[in-house]
Formats: sequence, C-alpha cells, structure tokens
Amino acid sequence: MKKLTTILISAALLSSCNKFIDIDEKGKVIPTTVDDYYDIISDNSAFMLSATNVFYMNDEIHVPKDEINRIFFGANIFENGYLWKDFIYVNTQDNDPDWNNWYKAIYKANVVLDNIDKAKGSDQSLRNKAKGEALAQRAYCYFMLVNTYAKHYNPASADKDPGVPLYLEADINAANARASVKAVYEQIEKDLTTAVPLLPSTATINAHPSKASTYGQLAKMYLYQGKYEQARANATSALDITSFLYDYNGIDFMPGMPQWMGTTGFVNRMLDNREVLLHKQATNPLLYSIATYMTAEHKALYEKGDRRLYLTVIDQAPFGANLYGPNIWPKERQYRSGIGIPDILLIRAESRARLNEANAAIDDLNMLRKKRINTADYADIPHNKTPDEALVLALNERRKECFTEAWRLFDLKRLNLDPRFKHNITRTWGTETITLTPESNNYVVAIPQRVLQLNKLIEQNPRDKRQ
Repeated sequence: MKKLTTILISAALLSSCNKFIDIDEKGKVIPTTVDDYYDIISDNSAFMLSATNVFYMNDEIHVPKDEINRIFFGANIFENGYLWKDFIYVNTQDNDPDWNNWYKAIYKANVVLDNIDKAKGSDQSLRNKAKGEALAQRAYCYFMLVNTYAKHYNPASADKDPGVPLYLEADINAANARASVKAVYEQIEKDLTTAVPLLPSTATINAHPSKASTYGQLAKMYLYQGKYEQARANATSALDITSFLYDYNGIDFMPGMPQWMGTTGFVNRMLDNREVLLHKQATNPLLYSIATYMTAEHKALYEKGDRRLYLTVIDQAPFGANLYGPNIWPKERQYRSGIGIPDILLIRAESRARLNEANAAIDDLNMLRKKRINTADYADIPHNKTPDEALVLALNERRKECFTEAWRLFDLKRLNLDPRFKHNITRTWGTETITLTPESNNYVVAIPQRVLQLNKLIEQNPRDKRQ
C-alpha cells in the first residue's frame, strides 16, 4: 500500500443532481499499471468499513430512554434506528454512512475492473488477484446494500421486489433506478463465482478476499436465498481450506487491569484474527460501550460456562459503567461485519439441519461449542435430535456466536418468512411500548433522502409512518 495516498480516486457520493457519484481527482496520479490498480483495491480505509445501521435495529440490545443522551456521538440517530422510526437519517442533507461507504467501495472496485485487463505490467498473478479481490469486494457491498435497503430475498417475489441500484462500471454520470432483489443477487453470485479461481486459497492479511472467504460469501448468499444445498457445499469448501477456531479456555482478561483494556491469549487487532477470513467492521464501533445492554432474552440463551458471555459483558467500558448493569464490549473492541470461520461453520450446521442431516449439524455445533465453553462445564449435544430440534439449536448458537456481528437484523428478516420463527419484537421506551411486527415495512432501512433528491429514478421503501 506504498502508493495508496497518491493514486487512490476518492469518491464523494451524490454531490450533484445529475451525478450518482462525483470524483475529486485533484492532486491524484492516474493509475496505469497492475500495481497501481492493486493499490486501489488494497485501500483498507475504503473496504474495511461496513454496517452501522443494522446494529441499532436488532432485537438483542436494550437502551433505556433516560440513558440515551449519554451516547455522545449520534444519540438521535441511534434512537431513530433503535425505535425503528421511518428514517434513521431524517434530513435531506444527512448522509447515511453505510450507503455512502458501500457505494464508494463499489466505485473503486469498478475502477479496477474497468481497467485491470489492459493495465501495464506482466505479473498475471497480481492481475488476477486484483480482479478477483475487486469482484469479491463489490459482491460484499451489494450483499450488504440489498439486505439493508430492500426486502429479504423471497423466491416468490424477488424478481419484482425493488433492490438497490446496480453500478457495474465506474461512470460518474450514471444514475440508475433500483434493480430487483433477484437481479442484485444474480450479480453477487456472478461476481463471487468469477472471483474464486482468481484468488489465493488464503490471504496474508484478512482485509483481502481469498478463496476461503469468497466461498464463505457464497455460503452466506445461498443461505439467505434458502438454497441450503449450495450453502452447505460452499461452507464446506471454505472450511476445507481453513477451519481454525480459537479455544476460549485460553483467553482471559489481563490480570490486574480493567476488563476493557483487553485480553491475554487472544489477538490485539482483528487483522491478526485467524478466525476472520474477510475483515469488515462497523463504521462507529463505540456506540455499544455506553448506555447499551444485552437483553435478558438474549442472555438466557447462554449455558453455564459459556465464555462468550463472560468475555463480552463487562463491568464497565472506557467511558465508565452503565447505570443499569454491565456494558457490552466485544473482546476485539470492534463490531464485526465480515466473513468468519465460526459463522461459516454455523451456516453449514443450519443448512445440514434444514436438509434433514441432524447428526452432521450437531457435529458442527459441538465443534464450535467445545472451543467456547469452560472445559469443566462442557458436554457434547447428543445425537438424539430431530432435524427441527437441530435447526433451533443451530439458530440459537448463531445468535450467541454472532452477537456483536452484523447479521441479526438480516436473520430476523429471513426468519420472518418462516411461520415457525416469525414473532413480534417490542421495545420499552420510558412509559411507551413500541412493537415491530414481522410484516413491518420498517425492517427495511429507508433509502437516504439525500439520494432520492439527487437521483429521481430511485423510489423510496414503504414506511410505517413511525415518526
């Protein structure tokens, strides 16, 4: 990344009425070589940033009304998302960082894809790697966009449900309407399947896509489409490359230090985390350290000796104790949105349960649980479960393992299509009780109003009139 600051094209979304993206190239060197384009796709500042909105909206956090003002960055935005209001970003001049960051990353990926085949240089391996990474990064962004700003993939209506605009070339003058959810998923699948043979099996730095992470992306995409055979197959392909899991029995807080200072026996940063295959993080990871609690319903999922609970809920975070109980503080000190081995293992477990392979699903769950629960408290889940029982166990294990990751809102949306799992979610807000029904329009985040002002081809998602 030695030339990163001189050759990167910086994207500022939606800054004029006739452009979807404007590019400021002042003082930039025009890229011409394979190395130049690989430097563009190696821009961690553009490609590591991911979801924030989805963390406000999931059902596993609790925020008391009388404590919300302790949140010193964006308390009003947090409140809007937490209460599932029509708009998280209320004003037409507000930028939604999730939408902007993903489309900025897509623009950079498109710059690489438009030019890499004709770029100067003889290093075909690096050319392939740049192209594969650009495809995988673009696919990731579209996956996050379509799951945040559109209805969940439903085979009965995906060809009609509005998704998000698809931009497959770096054209700053383009202004596209929303493609269907089905079309967006088809593009994601095309990008990922094209990327796999171009990438190395694993990445030296987990901010870069690899075969393993891209198989993981495919597994997640197929899971969210309800294509469980393909999800199982791609999860297995990823795990055949690497299936490393940390043993949480070897991780503890630093002796004599506040818990928020970190742990021993674990990595200091997610870029070194061997369980993370593609590192992504929330754009504002500190929100949960103040005034935010794990719900009692979620806490009840953990069995005796589960070290995930012990390592995540602490007495106080850097800015002090909460008023009504312990703080949420992930041991990596970041909120993850990427592709990880535990998630892939749980995708396979869920897919196996749905394919009536209950014993194989239980084996996957036990492989993970053995590394997460105190040795003295651990016992295997026995092979006496029905597929439906194994499915419930897999979904609950997913909730515990992925608690500080970005997937819960998306999981709620997909599970709402299944009568066995759909349910109302309620918030207590002072003396008010707010309910989100499975049919609510506000499961889908509103398209930023600034985007609608500047691109008249984009239609807004229906809203529930929650002001």
